[in-house]
Amino acid sequence: MLKTRREFVMSTLGIAGVGALGFRNLNLEGATTSKNEPGVLFEGIAIAPRSGVQESVLKRLEDRRYWLLFGEKSHLVKKSSNDHGRTWSQTVAVKQTDGSAIRLAHDTPHLSILHLKSGRLGMVHGGPISRPGRDGTVLFRTSDDNGKTWSKETAIDPIFAVCRTQAARVLSTGRIIVPVMKWISPYTGGNSEDESNNLCYSWVYYSDDEGQTWQRSLSELLVFLDRGRRGYTHFEETVVEELSDGTLLMFGRTELGRPYQSISDDQGISWTTPKPVQLASSYAPSTLMRIPSTKDLLVAWNQTSTEEMLTGLNRHRLSTAISKDEGKTWTHFRNLESLDDRVRIEPPRGEPEVYRMEKYAYLQPADRARYPHAPGCVRVCYPTIAIAKDEVTFAYDYGLGTGELAKQHATKVKIVSMDWLYGRV
Repeated sequence: MLKTRREFVMSTLGIAGVGALGFRNLNLEGATTSKNEPGVLFEGIAIAPRSGVQESVLKRLEDRRYWLLFGEKSHLVKKSSNDHGRTWSQTVAVKQTDGSAIRLAHDTPHLSILHLKSGRLGMVHGGPISRPGRDGTVLFRTSDDNGKTWSKETAIDPIFAVCRTQAARVLSTGRIIVPVMKWISPYTGGNSEDESNNLCYSWVYYSDDEGQTWQRSLSELLVFLDRGRRGYTHFEETVVEELSDGTLLMFGRTELGRPYQSISDDQGISWTTPKPVQLASSYAPSTLMRIPSTKDLLVAWNQTSTEEMLTGLNRHRLSTAISKDEGKTWTHFRNLESLDDRVRIEPPRGEPEVYRMEKYAYLQPADRARYPHAPGCVRVCYPTIAIAKDEVTFAYDYGLGTGELAKQHATKVKIVSMDWLYGRV
């Protein structure tokens, strides 16, 4: 049977996971970043290596209080930090108001924590599977006690959809925007998730009453190749950010060597046909966020050449860039992680083309002169971000390297200064 992307990663890990630790210094083999790089304030492992991918969610609640949320045995748990992610508490369960645990479809929670206009907290997360052979449901909860407990769930999508980690937003109007994706496929089992067996498309749910009721956008989004003459391809795991004029900017994952973007000028009800972004990217999602102090946009993503996409180096390089013009252009390219020292990769030119390995794999580079930091982690992805006044904390999946990380994944935290992010150091 063909494996899904999730099943492929799980099958390559094999080794049983280590119990989660409160905190670990970065002393694992396979680390690829400079320990003395100017502007890098801290690096460490927040969740110890274990089997299975780790797509944890970083959230800044108030100054010097952060959460890291993730799944254990298909239930939602969290760690807390009072120093922007340098040290972490032991893992505790996240509970409903009646004291019961919050169930997930997987240990990847597909979760966003939101500050609602009323002052309450909101939570979007993936719920238990409803339809066999597909991913889970999308659920919403609120908290009246700053996240100590959470309400019973309200279904956003009770059948099947996925909201990418840290993707939901509260707009300036108070409207909640939840971008989701799903795939259609003739296959009825887990192999329906294989990118060769399906077509992924995206849309948006929105709520104007703080999650009591939900409406669906009028647009469904996928990529048209030559207006459909050469077919259609995936547009998935979308993220949204509100621009200064109230327009919404959406980035989506594709197999075309770039992210694609869509625009909404009616608060998410309708969207434009996705168009290419001037960034090189692997088949992996981006994280998009506004920097409060500068009002600039920050993107963190897997910047990858098409050659790397076809040779198993899809996710070794995790990069950041800044836009000062609301996403029209991008500058100040930096690498959070990379097996080489290239900080800018040019996106593919010419007609859009699907770049897909014949047999999907994460591989160490053979050319050690070109990749001087190899061997190292080759699955570094799904970044989430917390921004303070003068520093930015990133948490991301960090695995398939060497030593303890050869067949396991950790959650790594990296903290950089604003000067680092803007290339001033």
